[in-house]
Amino acid sequence: MDLIGFNKKFTLLCQEAHLAKNTILSGFELLLKANFYQDTEGNFYSAFFHLSIGFERLLKLAVVTHHMLSNDYRSPTIKELRRNYGHNVERLYQECRQLIPLYSRGEAEPPPLTEDDEAVVAFLSDYGDQSRYFNLNEVCEAKMERSPLYKWLDIAVSLYEEYTPAVRRERSALEMIYKMDSDGVSNGYTMNLDENGHPMTRFDCYHRQYVIEKAAPLAIWRLVETFQPIHHLLEAMAHSAGEYERSKNITQMVVPHYEDFFYFLLADRDSIKRRKRWLAIFSS
Repeated sequence: MDLIGFNKKFTLLCQEAHLAKNTILSGFELLLKANFYQDTEGNFYSAFFHLSIGFERLLKLAVVTHHMLSNDYRSPTIKELRRNYGHNVERLYQECRQLIPLYSRGEAEPPPLTEDDEAVVAFLSDYGDQSRYFNLNEVCEAKMERSPLYKWLDIAVSLYEEYTPAVRRERSALEMIYKMDSDGVSNGYTMNLDENGHPMTRFDCYHRQYVIEKAAPLAIWRLVETFQPIHHLLEAMAHSAGEYERSKNITQMVVPHYEDFFYFLLADRDSIKRRKRWLAIFSS
């Protein structure tokens, strides 16, 4: 894995960038495949796992690189990273946002996050730090905490309602009812319960599936928009590292060109809405 003419840290940072990229891309694909009542709920957990890990690693690349640039290329210790950040994506994201003005070279700062964007970042942070073992924790101790699936459902509903016009939402619900009627499907109660323990009708289940399906690409779009400034930050850090290495006559490259890894974070809403495959496209 090591390369002639490159520092050992260069290889390690590249491998970490590959890890972050692939886990994020895998998380996008898994999120698009996940839904309720289709034996695909496991994809939710896999998606949350991949996305929380991938974005944590992405942010830690920025934190570690900044520390190196600020300390004559000395790296932070493992204890420092654990003590200051742990697996807290929310704290890491806030730290990286504060670093942007140091490397922006006069460019405008990114706009503040929307309430939905903050909710998504907080969700990934909670999942990576606390909720990964929710199911087993509840089996063993019954703390009666909320399932990550219900928390994600809240986010999905909010995204769907925020970015889908009310007229289209109403028309879609009516079309679903008409289709059930034309197919001879009665709107009786099912064995599924909502979070409050009330039985759900068939329409409730179908509509929940529909909302999850429509919200998934919206969630990916918001994640891309939310973390796009971090891509630009890493790109600026890589350029600063190149200048530092030239000024210090460092002959073996240490910090890689991060923009070669995370350019998928430049995708626009229309392409994100259409895209079903991420890993094969951006890892080729």
